[in-house]
Amino acid sequence: MLKTLVATLALGCSLFAMHEAELNLNNYDLNLKLDLDMGQFNDAVDPDTVFVGARYLHGSYHHSDELRDKDHDLVDLHFAVGEHLDANRALKLGLGAKLVYTSIEGYDYYAMPLGLFARYTLPLNLPIPFVVGADLYYAPQVLAWQDAKNYLEYDVSLDIQIIERAAVTAGYRKIDTDFDLPGGDFTFNEAWFAGVKFRF
Repeated sequence: MLKTLVATLALGCSLFAMHEAELNLNNYDLNLKLDLDMGQFNDAVDPDTVFVGARYLHGSYHHSDELRDKDHDLVDLHFAVGEHLDANRALKLGLGAKLVYTSIEGYDYYAMPLGLFARYTLPLNLPIPFVVGADLYYAPQVLAWQDAKNYLEYDVSLDIQIIERAAVTAGYRKIDTDFDLPGGDFTFNEAWFAGVKFRF
């Protein structure tokens, strides 16, 4: 009986452990992101609490500084820890860190911003959950290398979970990659976006 109870609880916990893949875009930009839930790989880690992942962003010059006339790519590797703060799992807060790289006009940019994020499921009593999210990451000069001066990224989003393992998303983001060069303050990307998220 005890073995059955333990197995049932373990299965129930594993249902909350899900990886997430996201694709969002607009007319000019493409953003791909993958987050892996470490709770699926390590029994010592609680599900839905520790994530590692990667992101690729193809940013168009249409959504960067006006004086730039080339598209640019940005990649990051990231780590995050989050926790639901209430019994009904409506509010989740977390902390994270990223390793960011881009190259613009021959200058290499590396930074390690630290940040926080929040997710809140709106109490709308609808069969389809609506989740508001926000992220903020910043790296001062001490966490920036090569030609980098500092890094700032923030975004806000709304997810509509149309089915259990998929959601549509829409939001706004801004990424500043400031270089340690004369006139090096550079808005890498500032744009609205829409896309999809898949959990597996």
